[in-house]
Amino acid sequence: MTSGAERLRPAWGSLPQGVRTAVVDVIGGRFAADSPAHGGFSAGYAGVVTTTTGRAFVKACAADWHADSLRFLREEIRTLQLLPATVGPRVLAKIDTEDGVALILSAIDGRHPGTPWMTEDLRAIAASLAVLAKTPAGPDMGRVEDRIIPGFTRWQEITEDQRLHGPLPTLLRNRLPELLQLEHGFRDAVHGDVIVHDDLRADNILISEGSAHFLDWPHARRGAAWVDLPWLLPSVEATGGPSCEDAWLIFQDHGAPPVEAMLPVISGFASFLWYSQAQPEIVELPGLRRFQRRQALPALRWLAHALPG
Repeated sequence: MTSGAERLRPAWGSLPQGVRTAVVDVIGGRFAADSPAHGGFSAGYAGVVTTTTGRAFVKACAADWHADSLRFLREEIRTLQLLPATVGPRVLAKIDTEDGVALILSAIDGRHPGTPWMTEDLRAIAASLAVLAKTPAGPDMGRVEDRIIPGFTRWQEITEDQRLHGPLPTLLRNRLPELLQLEHGFRDAVHGDVIVHDDLRADNILISEGSAHFLDWPHARRGAAWVDLPWLLPSVEATGGPSCEDAWLIFQDHGAPPVEAMLPVISGFASFLWYSQAQPEIVELPGLRRFQRRQALPALRWLAHALPG
């Protein structure tokens, strides 16, 4: 299963010496090895760093590397400090100097779900999402609607672009006026005051001892409970898991709202995926458009199934 970008991250040795030294000092002992993580959509280093006395998962970015990756890392540090220990990895230390930024986390021994998808894994994810649904966002956290609008409200543009309009499933083409009307309720549907991960997918989840730990929090925002769920399930179906509607029932057992209550969010995410997959490739993020296209197909199918009538 390929869930992230088809890219190699920067190597440990490419980080500034000052950053590497500071990381090793936090873990203790002398540097022994690193096991880099590949994939994902960040241009920073990520991997498990092992010393003669311990190990930790490290995310780091040099001060003169990709500016967005540096900013995202700082935002992730702020969010992780607000999370319950059962939802995300434990923060061991943070480093922010003129050389760069590093986030040092407990190394979780676990596996990514989806190879194959199992009901037990989905239940573990549902339990963690239920905790997140009750976790207040920080007062300075940006609103999720401010980040994803207009990106998640693309039906008007799809209607006007034959490249996007023509290949839509017939049922959705015939009901575009309803989809445009649904967009009016999108802002209210995602508005709330709990932490929203905003990038939840298999490669951002680790299953360890029956619990689901959510990784990679740079996009976290303040929003409504459970809005991560409509954004997760198309990736589950796209990678061989149960259909979005069947998986939703598992999450409802843990407190997720009825599908009808999330229909504007389901529709909005489908419009984002369908619009985005047709845009030009981003050189720095190879594989992103293919990744979005694979999710767009189940998202559109689910939306057509969920529309009333």
